[in-house]
Amino acid sequence: MKLYGLIAVVTGFFSLTCMCSPGGEPAKVTVHLLDEQVLGETSELDRSTFFNVHSSYTGVALTADDLEQLKSLNVGFGRAFDGPFSGHQNGTPYPETAVIRKRSSGVIARAKADPLYVYRTTRRIITDEPGTVFNMQDDPAEMARYAADILEYNYEDDFRPDFYSPISLPFVAAGKYGGDQAAVRERMTQVIARIGEEIDRRGLSTQVIGYTSAWPMMHYWDFGHWHGRMKMFMDVAGEHIDAIDFILMDATQYEKDDSRRSGSRVEALLDLVETYGAMKWGKPKPFAFSEFGDVSSGWPEGDTYSPARSSAELNAYNHFLFSLLGREDRVLIAVPFITTKSPWYYNNPNHQWQPYSADLWRPDPESIVEGKPSRFLETEKMEFYRLWRDVRGKRRFAESSDAGISVYAFAEGTDAFICLNSFKDEQHTVLLELSDGLPEIRSVELKRMFVPKQQAVLYSKTKIGSLPDLLNMKPHETIILHVSYAAPPASQHHVKTQTYYSDSYLLPISKNKPLTLCIHNVEANDETTGTLRVSLAREHGLSKKPTLTVNGYTIDFPNQWMGDDQSNRKGGFFGSIPVNIPAGIILSENEITLTFPDEGGRVSTVVMDVHKPEGPSIDDK
Repeated sequence: MKLYGLIAVVTGFFSLTCMCSPGGEPAKVTVHLLDEQVLGETSELDRSTFFNVHSSYTGVALTADDLEQLKSLNVGFGRAFDGPFSGHQNGTPYPETAVIRKRSSGVIARAKADPLYVYRTTRRIITDEPGTVFNMQDDPAEMARYAADILEYNYEDDFRPDFYSPISLPFVAAGKYGGDQAAVRERMTQVIARIGEEIDRRGLSTQVIGYTSAWPMMHYWDFGHWHGRMKMFMDVAGEHIDAIDFILMDATQYEKDDSRRSGSRVEALLDLVETYGAMKWGKPKPFAFSEFGDVSSGWPEGDTYSPARSSAELNAYNHFLFSLLGREDRVLIAVPFITTKSPWYYNNPNHQWQPYSADLWRPDPESIVEGKPSRFLETEKMEFYRLWRDVRGKRRFAESSDAGISVYAFAEGTDAFICLNSFKDEQHTVLLELSDGLPEIRSVELKRMFVPKQQAVLYSKTKIGSLPDLLNMKPHETIILHVSYAAPPASQHHVKTQTYYSDSYLLPISKNKPLTLCIHNVEANDETTGTLRVSLAREHGLSKKPTLTVNGYTIDFPNQWMGDDQSNRKGGFFGSIPVNIPAGIILSENEITLTFPDEGGRVSTVVMDVHKPEGPSIDDK
């Protein structure tokens, strides 16, 4: 199947099948391996953006063998608590610049003397705990001077960190600094802003990210949470930071219903930040994700290690990853919350050599010699990196008829990778269709990751005789097909995907009253298709199916989105619902109208991903 001339037909099919209820009609996944997809300005998958550990190469208890294993899995480093204030936790007075410069040669020499220095990288986030950095008394300008001094003088260019989050989870800790939490949040924001301003003034390569929003609930209190936290931060500090930083976590339960932020809710969160950023600055700031994963609870044995307990977070890593991969052109770095070794935890007598729940390695209890473990064993977290180890290459255009089944495809040389993820709570059938005109298939490797509730992960890697045209995906399963061809499936065309934002947001919903939003200056041609993401904040029980028109055309509004209906979450539904727009509808100037049959809540944002087929592949230009 060729993309040219058929993209309108395929998208039209999608708009019909999206009406199917979960667990109903099969999802149709179409992979155009001969059509390169360009997000923004690039099509290359940058593994260093997404596949990292929450550690530094100097992590306590790590060995060269550990780092070689991570290297063999194509895994980088992501985040560690070794920011500027880790070396000075006493507040005022901060060491003078002259003192820091005098000490810097010794600091650098000690870093170079570390046997693991050969594994150094700039691709990591440094940060500090709020109690290490913040108080209400110190002058933000002096704090910024000190932080910038450390970054300028205590590093050489080949290991100065690329990213600096000045305060980890600052607003979560606001209650520790006085009764007026709004004033504390504003002061924290001023500190981050001054640090960003000073680092920019000096021209340092380190990018400042913030504020590190954890467990965001932006739609709470009719978006009062948004106005008093993230919007305030963007208004005060946005000019001086390089990326908006989040910590994204699901909250799965051993017995109770899971409470997930991954899926439609995180899409709505990110679209809200991007839309306001585009309105404020002309284009949104990129994102950084200091952590993404899961805080699983309710386990009878607590956090005591078991294969099942260690597997609990694996679904969340994949769910969030599939959202972030779709925004690669706006993501600087993303770090799965997977730590390496945690002596601070397993050395605690109360934990009896148990690993921290996020760790990749655990002490072997049979190997304790003179109060120290002499051998470590892998935990189930390692399977996440094994699943994704080989995925690489340039993005290929891929589509799914069902919002609950996500797909990405990549190709490099004779290898292609088709990556599928189910956000569904039940098994679902996927029909797989590839482009016509592909070379002969030499081999197919099928990787599957499935985590049954309350059980250990089932991870498999098998060679299969041919590429399947039908897959039965289990609940929350991730599948990667590695297809090797006799010759490279070289791209013949490219599809430019660009994201556009409406000129208004947070529109209140009234019964039978049309809401009109406009999206301007879109680059489109007659073959351009799109995905309109409509984000809603509504109480449970209110309609999520408005009447939709785009440029005068009525478009059937789907009853599907990524993830569940959030019925077990307080505050109602807050999520993004994708709507496929066929060719021939998208214009340079676009008018979108939504009409609801009932009153209450808001249309948070309307965002359009535009897919514009163009000429030969950018490789051929």
